[in-house]
This record gives sequence, structure tokens and C-alpha cells, in this order.
Amino acid sequence: MARPPSAEAHEAVLTTALKLMTDRGIEGTSVDEIAQVSGVSKATIYKHWESKDVLCIEAISRLKCDLPVFDSGNPRVDITEFLRHMAHTKKPAAFSRVWPRVIGYAAGNPAFAKAFRARIGDGHRVQLTALLQRAVEKGELRAGLDVDMAFDVLLGPILYRRFMQETVPLDLPQHLIDSFWRLNAPESSAQPANANDDKRKVGPNGRRPNGTSNHHIPQGRRVG
Repeated sequence: MARPPSAEAHEAVLTTALKLMTDRGIEGTSVDEIAQVSGVSKATIYKHWESKDVLCIEAISRLKCDLPVFDSGNPRVDITEFLRHMAHTKKPAAFSRVWPRVIGYAAGNPAFAKAFRARIGDGHRVQLTALLQRAVEKGELRAGLDVDMAFDVLLGPILYRRFMQETVPLDLPQHLIDSFWRLNAPESSAQPANANDDKRKVGPNGRRPNGTSNHHIPQGRRVG
């Protein structure tokens, strides 16, 4: 097994890789160039990182912010706080600069995208899907909820806003949770409190809100 490079060499390689990625994109960065700028030989780099993609992912992973654990015992509150954290926590400036490069490269490289998600993004998915499942188990959300799809539905608007705009509206996480909870409430709680309520709601013209008449016409009688 190859010995790890010295701490100084390790740092030099990762720092160089990150700078080149930010300036030129991952596709425009080569191991030859990383070796030349960092002063660490190409052979040494390949002893410790099997490919340029693996090296780049490790360099990017050093920039990510640690994700707090949200565990108050109230899934709805915890998910709301999770979304607020994702929406409003400031990312390191270096991460914000390299992020568009990562997205562009991942779009055309499925293997890189999969490895990147496994290294960078799985913690977010694991925690949020666990909270959603807890809400299902507590009866707050309907049974059979597709928690993987729910992850995308809840986090998608926030990631889009962060990528396309400078800020995310402060009330967006709460709006997302309120809408999601209404749409995915258990069937029993989604039914009207009294199934006969609609029958009692009759307008002055004798018609219900859905446009049907409230008057009963006996069968077999002609109406003149």
C-alpha cells in the first residue's frame, strides 16, 4: 500500500487542484498541470489519487460546511429548520466560486456526478429522508410517501434559488413545508370534519357550491 504523501505535499496538490478547477473548470484542469504548479510529481499524485476526478472531488469536499443534526423530536419543525439551514447558511466563498464549474462538469459526466453525490451530498439526503420517514411513522404525513421524491420536491426550489439568485426569500422554507404538509396529510385528516357539511351549504337559489341543485325531484313524476 502506498504511503500517504507528506502533509505539505498533500495540501499543495489539493490547493492547486481547487485553484485550477475554479479558474478553468474541471475539464480544463489536467494532472500534468496540477503536478507542475504544485511541485508534486505526477507519479506521486497517481499513487494516492486514482484519477483526476477523485482528486478534484476530495479538493471540493474540503470546502463544504458541516451539516448540523436536526433532532428536536418534532419532524415538521426539524425539516423546517433543515430547509432554513440549506437556504440561508453562507457557503465558503471558494465553494461558491467552484460550484458552477462542478455543476457544468457533472452534467456531462454521470460517473463523476454519482461519485460527487456520494462524497458531498449523501449526508443531506440521509438526514432529510430520515426526518420525512419519521413524520410518516408519527402519522403526520400519509403512509406510502415517496421520501426520495419528497427530498427533491422540498430541496429543489431552495437549491434553484441559491444557484440562480443571490438570496433565498426568508419565508420560502416555511411556505414549502406548509404546502407540502397540506398536500401529503394522511387521508383521514384530509377529509372534511363532517361529510354532510357540503349538503348543508345551500345558496339562496337552492344550489350547492358545486352547482348541483339541492331540491329532490321524485322519480316517476312529471314536472310541468
